[in-house]
Amino acid sequence: MPRYNAWANDKIYEMCGQLSLEAYHKDRQAFFGSIHNTLNHILLVDRLWVARLEGHDVKGITSLDQILYKEFKELSLAREVQDQKFIDLVDGMPSKEFSIKLKYQRMDGKEYENVKGDMLITLYNHQTHHRGQVHTMLTQIGLNPPDMDVTDYLESENADSTR
Repeated sequence: MPRYNAWANDKIYEMCGQLSLEAYHKDRQAFFGSIHNTLNHILLVDRLWVARLEGHDVKGITSLDQILYKEFKELSLAREVQDQKFIDLVDGMPSKEFSIKLKYQRMDGKEYENVKGDMLITLYNHQTHHRGQVHTMLTQIGLNPPDMDVTDYLESENADSTR
């Protein structure tokens, strides 16, 4: 799944990289407004969940709509780094670790406890949810975003090289 997420992110970022700055930053009445803000949100939450899975807090994140990177290129590079970090984290996780419970603090300040495997599912689901919003915004612009189902990934050359 981390490789699928990286592949799907690559597809979305490739299409977004073709947009004008105006189209990319335009408020499209989505939950986070623009495509840029939505992509920032996905990265921000990925950083939160990966840090939790690693057993530490992320410093400097103060809200879920915080803009980490103002420019597409910076955001795109940070996305690639985060995707690789996520792949490395899951690759290095022994299967027995997926059932370990972790305590962590969410943005609301409350403490929570979840099993690592469920935390991973949350991270995957969160990415898919918001990538779907970006997909919709791209469609509304008049573009034809790529198919990004897991089966599309499995049929791609990328999946063959990472299995």
